[in-house]
Amino acid sequence: MAGDFVTAVESLVRKAPEGWLTGACEAIRSAPSDASPERLLQRLPASPNADLMFLLAHIVRQASAMMSWEALGWTLQTTGAAYRHWRTEQHIELLWSGPAPLNQIPARRIDQALHDLIATARTEILLVTFAAAKIKRLAEALLVAAQRQVKIRLVLEFEQASEGQLSYDALTAFPPALVAAAEVYYWPVEKRGRNQAGRPGKLHAKLAIIDGTTLLSSANLTDDAFNRNLEMGIMVINAELYGKTRGYVEGMIAEGVLRRL
Repeated sequence: MAGDFVTAVESLVRKAPEGWLTGACEAIRSAPSDASPERLLQRLPASPNADLMFLLAHIVRQASAMMSWEALGWTLQTTGAAYRHWRTEQHIELLWSGPAPLNQIPARRIDQALHDLIATARTEILLVTFAAAKIKRLAEALLVAAQRQVKIRLVLEFEQASEGQLSYDALTAFPPALVAAAEVYYWPVEKRGRNQAGRPGKLHAKLAIIDGTTLLSSANLTDDAFNRNLEMGIMVINAELYGKTRGYVEGMIAEGVLRRL
């Protein structure tokens, strides 16, 4: 019974409009302690959503055997507040480049999401990419961020370290002033495993961590990836994912798997 009650409360706070739920909680708390469930239900604010009213009635009847009306009111209000706070700290957005289905609302472009994050960055920007080319707008935005004292770190692939699997250094896409202001890291070839043909592994990850937001995608930092390729990614605001992803990269730096240029 307790598990069913908890599930019902969770479902209610997820579905209920904030104002209506606040009014219902106030009515429940102010009800006479000896009020019957049916009498209490008559005091609650109406809702055009029949499912909400049915769910709240179910909760009230279950709670009558477990707690006071005042306790129920505070339980619902506290759970609702916690859920709304959680929602403000959790956000997942689909990102896309290339063609989109005609019957779908187009997702935000990967490059636009990245530009928006960089433009508002205040603390840190960490970018990981295999290739970088023809990204003048992005490079300029990074330089402006560096000028306002945002810490910038670039983890890039290099032709020599990849033994020619990348035909040019990704670093060449960034202007000298930005390179001088940023921390640049690479994956030394001696730290890489090799396949049966003797080829070393590639630094193939595509990642952006910007002020607590994590952007993961298939797109390199290139004009083709942003404008012509079919690429897909997600932008996530989640403290746990941010901490683990950032910690993973910083762990590789600390252990020398990634080395500063």
